[in-house]
Amino acid sequence: MTTLLERAGTHLLACCGQPRYRTAWLIGAPLSGKTTLARQLCEHHNWCYINYTLEPGYFDQLQGRLEAYQPGDLLQDLRLWGAACERSVMLVDELDATLACWSSDQRRLFAAQASRLGDLPHGLVLVSSLLDQEILTPLLPESDFPSYFNLSGVRP
Repeated sequence: MTTLLERAGTHLLACCGQPRYRTAWLIGAPLSGKTTLARQLCEHHNWCYINYTLEPGYFDQLQGRLEAYQPGDLLQDLRLWGAACERSVMLVDELDATLACWSSDQRRLFAAQASRLGDLPHGLVLVSSLLDQEILTPLLPESDFPSYFNLSGVRP
């Protein structure tokens, strides 16, 4: 896993180090190792790891109002969490719990807007299996390299 950790770390750091849009995506099929890699990246690079579904104060606060929670609401929450983060990168894992409640158009809107957050004080890595390379590619800002690291088909 070390080679994969190094490749993912190098790629995601380059994305998060952009001068304007500092959002990157860690994507892959369910059970592809996204969470394991995400935790290792955070430990190795001293990034902030947020398990959106399991850690109190994130997804659990949407109880009773998930139907009204829109992409703009999650973007605002990401900004708030980012303002409180004192590390160079904030990685948010398990976003699919909310993304699964949205239509494909809402997911695309969120991905396009999240990828263009220009006011981040640090890098942001979002982890998803619902947003794959085919969906993300046309939504991401133009760059010399993709703003995602895809675990589908990646070998350690």
